[in-house]
Amino acid sequence: MRPFAPLFLTMAVALLGADVQCNIENERIYCTYYLDRSDNPAGKRVEFHWISPTSPEDDRIRHFDIPPLYGSVYDYRFLPGRAKGVWHVQVTDLDTNETVETAFDINTTDDSMFEEE
Repeated sequence: MRPFAPLFLTMAVALLGADVQCNIENERIYCTYYLDRSDNPAGKRVEFHWISPTSPEDDRIRHFDIPPLYGSVYDYRFLPGRAKGVWHVQVTDLDTNETVETAFDINTTDDSMFEEE
């Protein structure tokens, strides 16, 4: 059964497709978009759309060009000053118009990073 393991893992990765994951660390929110490398021989163009739980003024849209054979791209925002609540991040592959989405909860904001001493 051992010889089939690499084939199974390759197939599992291919079936997963694109994904977006967000982490909060060091006063920043990092959202990383992962894609299948074999899917982008000519590169990709993607759009990150950050959707605020309370205020469209805090939404943001950014575009990124992903070079050929790259498997991820990330965007980040500073945590201080972000609205509390459930944020949504949508990443759209502008070549295929396929969108993946994730959500995360900000339950505290600390503006101390921007305070003058």
